[in-house]
Amino acid sequence: MQVKSAFTIDKKDVHPAEWQGGQMTHTRFYKTFTGEIVGSSIVEAIMMTPESDGPAVYVGIERFECTILGRKGTFLLMHAATHHASGGSASWQIVAGSGTGELAGIRGEGQILPNHELALSYELHPSWNSELRTQNSELRTQNPEP
Repeated sequence: MQVKSAFTIDKKDVHPAEWQGGQMTHTRFYKTFTGEIVGSSIVEAIMMTPESDGPAVYVGIERFECTILGRKGTFLLMHAATHHASGGSASWQIVAGSGTGELAGIRGEGQILPNHELALSYELHPSWNSELRTQNSELRTQNPEP
């Protein structure tokens, strides 16, 4: 399935971080979504701009509390992007196993469009969350923490 939603950034908290070789910030964004995705999210992001002509880097994790086409729940979206003189790349991936409520089992990816819009391509299989939890439980049993 594919859905699209407009979003606004309601608040942005920016805190400089110590970093050698460039400028780094830890930023928290508070967003509101309207459209096929209705709700809110909080993004925790690290952004780095080098002193030289190297690539700028952005990584983040976003927690959605929303309704998608009538299904209510939460999920996580992982952000990663680079930008340099010859271009850049970006990805927004739904974290497998992070869905809750009626969004349990959500998987997919997002794309930020012009004019503050999010396009989300996803599949929804509630059994995926229980399969991941079973696998994680088995791994913890096989490899207990010291």
